[in-house]
Amino acid sequence: MEHPPEETMFSKQEETDSINPQLLLVIVATLLCLLPFIGKPFNIDEPLFIWAARHIRSNPFDFYGFNVNWYGTEASAAEIIKNPPLASYYLAAAASLGGWSEVSLHLAFLLPAVAAIAGTFLLGRELSLHPLPAALLTLLTPVFVVSSATVMCDTMMLAFYVWAVYLWIRGMKRDSYGRLFLASVLVGLCSLTKYFGMSLIPLLLLYTLCSKGGRRRNALFLLAPFLMLLAYQLWTKGLYGKGLLLDAADYANSAKSHSPAGLLASLITGLSFLGGCFIPTLFFAPVLWSRRVLLAGLAAVPLFAFALSLLPFPKLPVAVSWTYYLEMSLYVVAGLHLFAVAVAFLRENREPESLLLFFWVAGTFVFAAFVNWSVNGRSMLPMAPAVGLIVARMLSSKWEGLDDMAVLRSRGLLIPLGLALSISMAVAWSDYTLADTARDAAQRITRSYGARTSLTFQGHWGFQYYMEQKGAVAWDPGKSFAAPVAMAVPENNTNMDSGVVGRGVLIEMIQISPAQYLSTMNSKVRAGFYSSVRGALPYAFCEVPDERYIVVELP
Repeated sequence: MEHPPEETMFSKQEETDSINPQLLLVIVATLLCLLPFIGKPFNIDEPLFIWAARHIRSNPFDFYGFNVNWYGTEASAAEIIKNPPLASYYLAAAASLGGWSEVSLHLAFLLPAVAAIAGTFLLGRELSLHPLPAALLTLLTPVFVVSSATVMCDTMMLAFYVWAVYLWIRGMKRDSYGRLFLASVLVGLCSLTKYFGMSLIPLLLLYTLCSKGGRRRNALFLLAPFLMLLAYQLWTKGLYGKGLLLDAADYANSAKSHSPAGLLASLITGLSFLGGCFIPTLFFAPVLWSRRVLLAGLAAVPLFAFALSLLPFPKLPVAVSWTYYLEMSLYVVAGLHLFAVAVAFLRENREPESLLLFFWVAGTFVFAAFVNWSVNGRSMLPMAPAVGLIVARMLSSKWEGLDDMAVLRSRGLLIPLGLALSISMAVAWSDYTLADTARDAAQRITRSYGARTSLTFQGHWGFQYYMEQKGAVAWDPGKSFAAPVAMAVPENNTNMDSGVVGRGVLIEMIQISPAQYLSTMNSKVRAGFYSSVRGALPYAFCEVPDERYIVVELP
């Protein structure tokens, strides 16, 4: 039986799925933002995805059936990699068409980025929430541009996520079992790209149970992703002796402190990352709030900075200046501002779609701040479409009677979007130059010392990828190396044994300058976009220290 469409603010008009000029505009904007980074060197966890993809090419049914040295000794990839394999399967398919170069793989990952932004546009149109501004607000955030300039699983997961929500809402409104089934399959694929995709199951269940009439029975479609994940758990248990789904869940929460001090640290760090990753929302504060509220927010920044300087959090291995606390306070205030906007949105709109968008944001934050092993930008990314949609809805009263193209030309939107573009591109470029230092150092070191009997190295991420590409071997204390042994060690890296380096004789120190005034990953300036273990700032505006690589000769 057909149900008539519910008349709410989220269903003012019927739209088709046809491509229109506004959708083409957001697609082109996405490509223009990301094309400058298609030559970006691989860094952070990208080598793990690529190595898995290479193995899949030869053994597609045993995706993690190889060994990798990631923590100083060789171990099974199933022990090391804490993400599901779908992104690596995509990489394997892309490489079969274009090869393994940086340009080829980054070009392949433009498709998920475009899909994520296009899906946000269509979801906004479905909800009558000014789709063009919403999509641009999603695109022009530092967290989206940086994450989409990698070949990791995050943006691909986001694409599945937003399309699953779009098809589920559209299927619910039209009693379309085909759309509901497709949405449920996308939930499963999303979860097999990154485990956070499982959060769609309770999110869509909440939306379904809040719907009217007999539509609640549609929640049964959510059994499909549950069964897909159960099959994956059983399959990987048979392959690797343990189910990788539950293993990843244990790892995610393994490093978290649940003491009051630990929870406070997680909250402050989470707000700092939330505000920094979505700093463009702060640019709309003058439009959203009264002058009194704005003055209170401005006053809060130095007050919070002073309070943060008195707390024994975060642990600082190096001395920091007052600008560190001021920048962190600005991000925390920006994070609180985003939550204030989300709460105001929920108070004004009580439809099931409002609950879905609010808990999309809140649930992602809780996971990123309190559940995951460390706070990082990649864990904040999933809320990007919901943030864009909520902010667009809260601004809509200022755009009464204007179509989206007229809104886009208005100064109230154009200036904040220009600022958002500038910051997002600057952060992404800084991350690009950081990755480039590792590739540059590996090329210099292997060119100078590759003729030695043994060239080894410590450190991982992109440095390991490019060192091994040039024939160097990762240091493993369980292996023997023929003398003379030259060991290369990066200063800004992970999983290294300083004791081994201390026994060596310094041969050379290489210093390479990344971007000069902005850093995404350096413990010296407390920037830790990829992990708050490095710092409580997602990125830091500062004088960035050189990346240093030393070469020692081992006795």
